[in-house]
Amino acid sequence: MTNPAAPLRPKAERWDAEDPGFWERGGRHVARRNLLLAALGGHVGTSVRSMWAVLVLFLPAGDGPAPGPGGMSLLLVTPLVAGAVLRPVAERALGRLAGRDRTVVTTAALTLPVLAAVYVLQQPGAPLWLLVAVAATAGAGDVAAASATGAAAFFPRRAQDRAVAVATAGADLGAAVVQTAGVVAAVTAGGSSFAWIAAVHVPLVALAAGGAALRMDNLPVARGAAVRGPRGASRDPHVWGLSLLSVATAGSFTGYGLAFGLVLGGGFNSSVPTALMCALLATLLGTAARPCGGLLAGRWGGARITLVSLVGMAAGTAVLAAAAARGAVEVFAAVFTAVVVLAGLGAGAVGVLVPAVFAARAGASILAGRDAATAFATARGRSAGVARFAGLGGGAAALGATALSPLPALWGLFAFYGACAVLAYTTYARRAPARGRGTRGLAPYGLR
Repeated sequence: MTNPAAPLRPKAERWDAEDPGFWERGGRHVARRNLLLAALGGHVGTSVRSMWAVLVLFLPAGDGPAPGPGGMSLLLVTPLVAGAVLRPVAERALGRLAGRDRTVVTTAALTLPVLAAVYVLQQPGAPLWLLVAVAATAGAGDVAAASATGAAAFFPRRAQDRAVAVATAGADLGAAVVQTAGVVAAVTAGGSSFAWIAAVHVPLVALAAGGAALRMDNLPVARGAAVRGPRGASRDPHVWGLSLLSVATAGSFTGYGLAFGLVLGGGFNSSVPTALMCALLATLLGTAARPCGGLLAGRWGGARITLVSLVGMAAGTAVLAAAAARGAVEVFAAVFTAVVVLAGLGAGAVGVLVPAVFAARAGASILAGRDAATAFATARGRSAGVARFAGLGGGAAALGATALSPLPALWGLFAFYGACAVLAYTTYARRAPARGRGTRGLAPYGLR
């Protein structure tokens, strides 16, 4: 590329963000433009994935479908689980697409779940299986949201963490936007006409896909494509341990934030506007807490902040169980909000901890004589593999929060958070063992 200030059409054969001269001559502008457009696509994707958490609150009303309480929980969870399943499949299928092309494809694919939802919501007596099938297509939103972080490849390595944080925050706000649309529908139309909550995504999808097609740029596939996890990842205990921490924090943040409205509406008979406004507040606070968790992790260590958040979540879940048993809706709503915020804080910290752990292991491998490029490719692949488990965790958390028998589910989550806190402390947060005692510590690589 001879003029770095000009738009890259169709692909940058040479992109060197590490070169200060290249970056200042126009690379910074190109990178920021691509990041903002990718974040917009991720934002719309998260909104599409989250819309069924709002739609289920309106389904018993009007002339549309009317699933029972168990059916509503299933409709809430289905997009999360479908997204977690679709994500690795899409990464393999779209592995040769980079930058603009990947964003256009994943964003344009959101047209199907949106139009399908608009149609089925206007069909009286639609069977539950059809509703679940349509809700499953909304899992495509998770693929679009995950693709947004790929724009970090336009940035120098020192700035890629911040770029990922921006893309993630933009995507997380998609849930708040669709919850706001639900509040407007409940207040203005009383919930009698709510198909427009899905229909409003049609122009948003067109805007995001069109903007990406016209103004985003491609990178060489080697930099822009997702990194596949290397063989042997399933035998790495850190992959499993960090996946559990990701499920407990990022998964709970997603699942609890989406389930909050249904929990209040179904479990405490709160009105739809009240339930959605409480869910919106929790989502906004949790979204704000997530980058704060990353910043605190950079100052105090990802393991410590993760441990604090998990201990707080376990304590909050115990209070939730007690409040649910007594029917104390005010206490339940306040503590539930606090748990969502703590989960967002932990999600941000785990986002720092995961690459730090695998970078530390890559550093140890290089010191032992392994090729540096191979070691860091392994680290990136295993970090990406850990992130894929958060969607399944979100589905599990949402299902537990909306269970027909909430007390056993809440106590089960309490035990899970406690076990994850023990894991975070014993493996990552406590002081490294003395030389010659126990296993290799991670402290020399600055994890704490």
